[in-house]
Amino acid sequence: MLKAIKTVFSRRSGGVALAVATLAVATMSVLPTARAADKTPVVPFERYFADLRGDGKTLRFNAFSGEIPGTRIKELLRSGQVIGDRILLAEDVAVYFPDGYIVQSQTNFAKYVPKYGVKPSEVSGRDDLVENPRYALINRFDVILGRECARTEYANGFAALRIKPDGVMSLVLETAGHFDTIVNEQTTAYTVTSAVQPVFIGNQGLVPDLIAQCGLS
Repeated sequence: MLKAIKTVFSRRSGGVALAVATLAVATMSVLPTARAADKTPVVPFERYFADLRGDGKTLRFNAFSGEIPGTRIKELLRSGQVIGDRILLAEDVAVYFPDGYIVQSQTNFAKYVPKYGVKPSEVSGRDDLVENPRYALINRFDVILGRECARTEYANGFAALRIKPDGVMSLVLETAGHFDTIVNEQTTAYTVTSAVQPVFIGNQGLVPDLIAQCGLS
C-alpha cells in the first residue's frame, strides 16, 4: 500500500488531485480549511534537509500535498479514523494535510537515538544508541523557528511558543530524554509542532494561553 501511495504522490496529474479530493471528504467538513490562509511559508527545517539532499526543494505550508515527492515518503500515519492524511517524511518529519493542503509539521529532537536497525523498544544498553547529529539544530531554533515569546511549565517539562515573521508558529515541548537512565546523563528532548494557523498546532488547552503571552489574540 505504501508503495502505491508513493507512486500516487510522485505523479503530477489529475490522479493525484482525485486521490487527495477523495481523502478530503472524510475530514474537511469538521476542520477549518488551510486554503483560507494565503501565506505559503517554508516548513521549518526544510531548507536544512534540502541542503543535505542537495536538491534545493522545500515543502511549504498551504501547498498542495500532491507535490510531495514519493521518494520522501517513509510511512503513512493515522489521524483518528483516517490513514493517509498524515505522512512521515524520510527525514522523520510528520506533515499533516487534512483537506489536501499542508497545514502542520511535527518532528522530534533527542540527543541520543537508536542505532540504525534498532527499534526504540529494543534498546537495552548504551551500545544500542548513537548521538543524534541533528540535535545540534536546537541551537538554531531562534533562526529556524523564531524567538521564544512565551514559556510555561507543562507535563513534567516546559512548553514554549516561537513565532517567525513569516507567520509560522511553533509549539516546542521540552521533556527529559527518553534514554537518560541508559546513558546516565540528563538530556532534554524537544517535540516541535509548527503551523500557520494556531488551530492546527493542536493542544488547544495550552496554545491560546501561550499566544496571549506573546501579545497576540
